[in-house]
Amino acid sequence: MRHRKARSTNKKRPVGLISFPRVTIGSLPDNVLLDIFDFYEKYPPRWWVALVHVCRRWRYIVFASPIRLNLELKCDANTPVKKTLEVWPRTFPIVIDESRSRLPLSGANIIAALKHHDRVSEIHLDMTSSVLKRLNKVMKKPYPVLTHLELTSNPRSAPVLRETFLSGSAPRLEYLYLEGIPFLALPKFLPSCHDLVEVVLTKIPNTGYISPEAVATALSALTKLKEVCIGFEFPASRPDPTNRPPSSFTRVVLPALTRLHFHGASEYFEDLVARIDTPAIITVEASFFNQLDFDIPHFLQFIGRTWIPGSFEEAKLSFDHKRALIIFRYRDTSGGNFLTAVCITIACHALDWQVACLAQICSKIPPFVPNLERLIINANGFDNILLSDWKDYVDNPQWLEIFHAFSALQHMEIPPRLGEIIASALQELTEERVMDALPMLCHLYLPPPSESTQQAIQPFISSRQRSNRPVTVYLTEMD
Repeated sequence: MRHRKARSTNKKRPVGLISFPRVTIGSLPDNVLLDIFDFYEKYPPRWWVALVHVCRRWRYIVFASPIRLNLELKCDANTPVKKTLEVWPRTFPIVIDESRSRLPLSGANIIAALKHHDRVSEIHLDMTSSVLKRLNKVMKKPYPVLTHLELTSNPRSAPVLRETFLSGSAPRLEYLYLEGIPFLALPKFLPSCHDLVEVVLTKIPNTGYISPEAVATALSALTKLKEVCIGFEFPASRPDPTNRPPSSFTRVVLPALTRLHFHGASEYFEDLVARIDTPAIITVEASFFNQLDFDIPHFLQFIGRTWIPGSFEEAKLSFDHKRALIIFRYRDTSGGNFLTAVCITIACHALDWQVACLAQICSKIPPFVPNLERLIINANGFDNILLSDWKDYVDNPQWLEIFHAFSALQHMEIPPRLGEIIASALQELTEERVMDALPMLCHLYLPPPSESTQQAIQPFISSRQRSNRPVTVYLTEMD
């Protein structure tokens, strides 16, 4: 009779594994719990409320580390502001924010929160003119921990922010956004904001006009400033012609500025860029109201002293039913992607006006684009308009004036909606005028041409062939 060996009840532990005693969360030291709590910071602003209701110990750990855990009291439309501020510790900074609320904050709630001036760190409000008037009265004291200020109102009715706003200073402010709100004391206010990184002043009404000279002087005190946006609501934003910058004066330096955005009259931008140097600039975007003449010598000089001539390798012309724009791009340091350096936009509707405006600008830019090899032309938003009906209104010389700026151009893309119009302009470049425009062009990218476009482009192709400067046409699937 066979006997089976009894199995040993002692299991062998795999070699190399270490066993640890079972640990409950209550036995973890405070510093370990704090590290765990730190992971919750990426969750919604009131993530910590659930933790402090677990037990007294957790409550103590959370409340003892408000800076480490980035704790804040967010006051929005769903917050009983007075009750909230009375319950939680005064060490918590207050964030007043209705940007993500479906309902606006009531004026009473806003005022209740703003009265804690020594605790408010961020303000994000879209206000009626009546609430803004009350805010003008309440926010007279300094707000020492305020880092973000974003105020929006109707530019047609917003009252002017008083000189006593924030007691005239905000030493820790990093982000300033004013939309539709006039603030005439801004030139005195900005120099006190030493930590400002971004300034956005948009939809400035006529009652909030500040001269380019005052703006440039105020910005010069902000050594950390990286981005500036200045936009006017109405075309009346033109500086006093008697106060234009002299031919010789010292410009202020904005050492950290990388992005400059503007919307308004070209004369204002001319005056502003004549007064500043921006050694770290990456992108400049200027959007101008429509006008008959665009005389922008100071802007062109600004481009010339900011980018080395020949830096731009690609340009883009874009037309739609509201605006026309020209973009200049350069390659990144790796030589791969194109990055936007300069973007000039003109606000106008008719294509003939758009072409005329860009022709004025392009007539002045050849010194800055000696090596530009690629031009892309786009047209969008004209679906209900027959562009072919406009070909008799857009003068061919204006198209040729645009093309004349790009003497080194080798590649050009033409959109379907403008194929016949541009082809008609190129017809004028006969053998005798082959050097007038696009002398180096060798690659032309077209959508599958209609019969009329094909007939219009053929004389140009034949003329280049006879002049020993052949152009290869590529059919593309462009929209």
